[in-house]
Amino acid sequence: MKKTLLCTAIAMACAAVYAEDVFTLGQIEVIADKSTDLSTARTNQTDLQKNNQIRVSNVAKTTPGVFLERSGARSEHNLLVRGFDARRVPIFIDGVPVYVPYDGNMDIGRFTTFDLSRMDISKGASSVLYGANTLGGAVNLITQKPSQPFEGTIGYGFSHGRSGDTGTNQTYFNLGTKQDYFYAQLSGSFLEKQGLQLSKHYHQVNPKGDDGSRAENSVQRDKKLSLKIAFTPNATDEYALVLSTQKGSKQQPLYSGVNKNSQERYWRWPEWNKDSIYFLSHTQFDSHHLYLNTKVFYDTFKNKLSSFDDATFSTQTLNIRPRKSIKNGDSYYRDYSYGVGIELGGDLTEKDLIKFSSITKFDVHRGHNEYPKYNRFDPVETSKDRTYSFGLENTHTFSEQTKLITGVSFDHRKAQRAESYESENRCESLGKTNVLCPSNVGNKNAFNYQIKLVHSFDKNDEFTLGFAKKTRFPTMKDRYSRRFGSTEPNPNLGPEAAYHYETSYMRTFGDWLRLDGALFYSEVKDAIEPVKQNNGMEKNVNYGKEVFKGGELAATIFVTDNLTLGANYTYTRAKNKMNTNYIIRNIPKHKFFAYVDWKIAPNLSLYVSQEAEHGRYSTDGIGKKAELVKLSGFGVTNAKVIYDVTKQFSVEAGVSNLFDKNYYYQAGYPEEGRVYFSNLKYSF
Repeated sequence: MKKTLLCTAIAMACAAVYAEDVFTLGQIEVIADKSTDLSTARTNQTDLQKNNQIRVSNVAKTTPGVFLERSGARSEHNLLVRGFDARRVPIFIDGVPVYVPYDGNMDIGRFTTFDLSRMDISKGASSVLYGANTLGGAVNLITQKPSQPFEGTIGYGFSHGRSGDTGTNQTYFNLGTKQDYFYAQLSGSFLEKQGLQLSKHYHQVNPKGDDGSRAENSVQRDKKLSLKIAFTPNATDEYALVLSTQKGSKQQPLYSGVNKNSQERYWRWPEWNKDSIYFLSHTQFDSHHLYLNTKVFYDTFKNKLSSFDDATFSTQTLNIRPRKSIKNGDSYYRDYSYGVGIELGGDLTEKDLIKFSSITKFDVHRGHNEYPKYNRFDPVETSKDRTYSFGLENTHTFSEQTKLITGVSFDHRKAQRAESYESENRCESLGKTNVLCPSNVGNKNAFNYQIKLVHSFDKNDEFTLGFAKKTRFPTMKDRYSRRFGSTEPNPNLGPEAAYHYETSYMRTFGDWLRLDGALFYSEVKDAIEPVKQNNGMEKNVNYGKEVFKGGELAATIFVTDNLTLGANYTYTRAKNKMNTNYIIRNIPKHKFFAYVDWKIAPNLSLYVSQEAEHGRYSTDGIGKKAELVKLSGFGVTNAKVIYDVTKQFSVEAGVSNLFDKNYYYQAGYPEEGRVYFSNLKYSF
């Protein structure tokens, strides 16, 4: 009973139940057999569906220590993990890094959850086996694999608000087969959102931004198709090839805040496309439980950003300040990454499990601008990086109750090429304008190390105490971007370093209660921050010192076999110690989530959840005259009913933002009001 309750009610994966559906080749874990504590948040497919989380970014709302970050001016959603943003917490799919080479992050709001088996969010001391740049943790999206000779899931969902042009359609399927010596899975999804429904309590400020009911310029479309084929010659070995293509487009809702000095921005992304192919393998050897994991990957990212003159989105003629000769036009990314990695592990002694990893990754950015109105096509700027990472991790088992995990890694980044098109500024090395100007390149090194003690006082609890030093290399954008002529490049930027201290405790009380708690303190040194130069321009330098500290609490109460209550709370403080007047944005001081999961009848369930946060600061406006504001706290209620028509077919109906709360994650970009939804799912 206890095992079943823990697996179905807690937003964490339970290996005994979910292992067959999890693509195990895509897992990267600090301790392979550890129970989940608050330092690693795991969300399985059942919990994603319960909370109607069709986009990966929405997981932030229910996960302790994780916050949703909205960049309204770029129409992006990302995760903040204990205060660390997406550049410091990279995204992986099945253990393969997928962040955009130039930006160093990824709009995680473009990723849907229909084909996921589990989502792992490692906070702070993530495993050194992930590779470089995991300064604040790592997010690993693990896909599904079949467990039956023939199985599948087909689903459809529809949602709408009070405005007629805010409907959302979603369709998905997962079809698979598992045979004696192979398995295969085909997955696909289509998601179209016609517009963002505004709350009836929203008060129109900027008439250019909306009509008071629907946010203008807020259409989104995402299509994804993936194929997984694997060879399984025996009970332990596995060799899988995965092909995935994702095609998307998005619009940026217009700024509708109170800052009258904000710049206007009329942007659309008619192309947001990502294609991946990767090979993963696991080979088990007889002696000393020795194994070898390999990965080979190739990932492309094609992006087109179109900027327009006004809300008609019909002309591209006006100047972009401050570069007076640069007009609105089209910006293209044609980035790609490829790499190879190995992980070799085995029993060094009866008490030591040791793992060695090596990852080589090549990043290439190719970008250019086009101005069709003026028949102007800028040359392609190319930047190239090569990153090597070598990691060693050992788990020493003192007893059944006590383990010590230690890890160390060395990262090396070689910048091989960097150039920018200078249409305004004189290229010093060539003595010209209107040329591709090469930038200085060089090498940077970084060391990482960590230690974690795991102890169980009895079979019903787990105590952890850990420390880690983690680093991040500056992105190409950090080093080379001129940000429309306002920033001076700094190709000599060094890595940031974070020092994490954490302790956590988990305890179960019989079959009816589980409690989790964690305290964390993280200090970032050599943080990359813009500093104004004598020429009036800003320049990124390793100057800052930041501190993130706080605590997390979670509780799950199994009142009866049919009624479960759960809640979690996060307290976070963030401070810039080099500039105490600077307030770090997008991190709420208080965050809360709670739910009720009630099985009313054998085939009828009710699920109600509550989200709340308070104490978030945000940028209000676009450009140099943007202001800092403190957002109002909010609480959002969601509810749905699930009816199992048969064991294979279920119907859901519910409402998000039940009381139509008007709230913000970023000033000037309101969140969605009340929306009604229904879902159909058939599994076989």
